[in-house]
Amino acid sequence: MSEENESMLLDGPAPPRRAGEVPQFVVGQNYNRLNEIHLNYGGSRQSGVSTSAACPAIFLFTGDSGEQFGYRDDFDSADVFSYTGEGQVGDMKFKAGNRAIRDHAADGRGLYLFRSIGKGKPQRYMGEFVMANYSIRRGPDREKTERDIIVFHLLRVDAKQDAPTISAQASSPISKLEARKKALEACTGVAGPAGAQAVRTVYERSKAVRDYVLLRAEGRCEACTKPAPFFGLDGEPYLEAHHTTRLSDGGVDHPRYVAALCPTCHREIHYGKNGKEINRRLIGHLAQLEK
Repeated sequence: MSEENESMLLDGPAPPRRAGEVPQFVVGQNYNRLNEIHLNYGGSRQSGVSTSAACPAIFLFTGDSGEQFGYRDDFDSADVFSYTGEGQVGDMKFKAGNRAIRDHAADGRGLYLFRSIGKGKPQRYMGEFVMANYSIRRGPDREKTERDIIVFHLLRVDAKQDAPTISAQASSPISKLEARKKALEACTGVAGPAGAQAVRTVYERSKAVRDYVLLRAEGRCEACTKPAPFFGLDGEPYLEAHHTTRLSDGGVDHPRYVAALCPTCHREIHYGKNGKEINRRLIGHLAQLEK
């Protein structure tokens, strides 16, 4: 190896320390953006919307800078967070970071939101979110010119609100093909209002994905292939929804990243010694099913 190439290797950016892992943060805790977020999980160190090429994650950073343009990222009365897209001059477009947020469910990426607590200070973690929908409003850009502003309406990923329990039969008697079509449509970001309607939108989209996944599983665990261990209160074989690219099992995701599992396999993935390997195999299996 030449001295020049050796120098390039030494001076070049090191790969993320936790490449391929699902990010883990504690809500309310502060994190150094460079050392504890990007050096661990990748992503741009400058952008407000930072998509990682190494992990299934999009890091969103918010603060008070938008107030000078007449908008402020914050929660509404329905606990929906309005997050303003990127782009300082001209109309905001669905490209780069804005496209990544809109399509995060279809791409199997989680949205990890951080709020700045001051210039040069750490970022406070606000939680993992899913995009319910988005709206477009008019407002000034950095040069005081009126333009279109994209506002994403985000809902916290909360397994308690979006129960992972699912029966082995969709709630309505539709074909697997029709259920799959609805599930894929549910993964597409669409325009809509914030507030309670955004909450209902997330739950309806999540249900469409779960209904299809259960029809696909046909009453068998998609990890161990064994029949569901018992029947639920609805009289159907009992399985649980598992999201392969996130720690929580709530929220919307593409069927390529959601599996129907027996309780044993589900718990082993989350808490067992071989959980990561089982989840890795499951990701490959779902990719084959949904390709």
